[in-house]
Amino acid sequence: MSENLQEQEVIFKIKRFNPEKGFWWQEYKLKVDRFTQFTEALRRIKSEQDPTLSYRASCHMAVCGSCGMKINGEPRLACKTLVLDVVKKYNSNIVTIEPMDYFRPIKDLIVDWDEFYDRMFKVKPRLYPSKEVLEGKAEHRLKPEDQKELWKFAQCIWCGLCVSACPSVRIDPEFLGPAAHAKGYRFLADPRDTITEERMKILIDSSWRCTYCYQCFNVCPRDIEPVTAIKKTRSFTKLYKEKSEVAERGEKHTEAIFESILKTGKIAEAAVYLKTYGILQSLVDLIYMSKTGKLKYALVQERYVQNIDEIKKIMGGESK
Repeated sequence: MSENLQEQEVIFKIKRFNPEKGFWWQEYKLKVDRFTQFTEALRRIKSEQDPTLSYRASCHMAVCGSCGMKINGEPRLACKTLVLDVVKKYNSNIVTIEPMDYFRPIKDLIVDWDEFYDRMFKVKPRLYPSKEVLEGKAEHRLKPEDQKELWKFAQCIWCGLCVSACPSVRIDPEFLGPAAHAKGYRFLADPRDTITEERMKILIDSSWRCTYCYQCFNVCPRDIEPVTAIKKTRSFTKLYKEKSEVAERGEKHTEAIFESILKTGKIAEAAVYLKTYGILQSLVDLIYMSKTGKLKYALVQERYVQNIDEIKKIMGGESK
């Protein structure tokens, strides 16, 4: 056998679950070669060693999004991940497989998708054409530049990896999640759609609840960049009249950061906080900071960076 096709024994530590017993870890040993995907490894474990093991998989080609799970702590598609690539990355022949975080476990690696689908359907993930198009009196036309803008975000396969990795989803029930925003922006930015106002009402408040941790960016198997969709959705805030308190504060925060960089060349935290939250809330927080010994950080005097005029030119501001 060619050296490249030699098999290597790998120990799979799988976090299993059932409602009666709860969670437990179980180990399986399997010989794999450099072509073995995790879905193939799981299939062989189930068929050759333990028929009670449960997991989801369908297309085996990173299209259906069914086989999301945590592999060595990282949300991944099992069909897109080669076993020996993970062994090499972590320099260990022991790999762990767990159900995705955030989702309620049903059995072993199978999790409940109901809440995820509810979030996805909240953004109305389909095109709402004009009456003329529906009646056959007109047809949709999409410019190449518009198609280019939409294409990336149309590639979402609803795998849920980004939601599993997202801390904001866990702490804020009003945040729709990165996958829903990627899908929502795909239609919000589509010039053929007719419910833009309704979409802004659904998406804008939620978009300001993202913390920009970029975990969705890191784990997306299709390079969709949901965080970019969230940033682009925020740009629609200026067009929306019925802004929530969260959206208004987000806009103030963005403006404060822009003004701070334009003036000093960097983010002056104290000034940004004051403009974002106002004098009253800032005073309340100053009292708290004083009690906890952190007031000294708020009173740090900011120094302008050198060549501030160059920064102003980049940002479009006038030199003073």
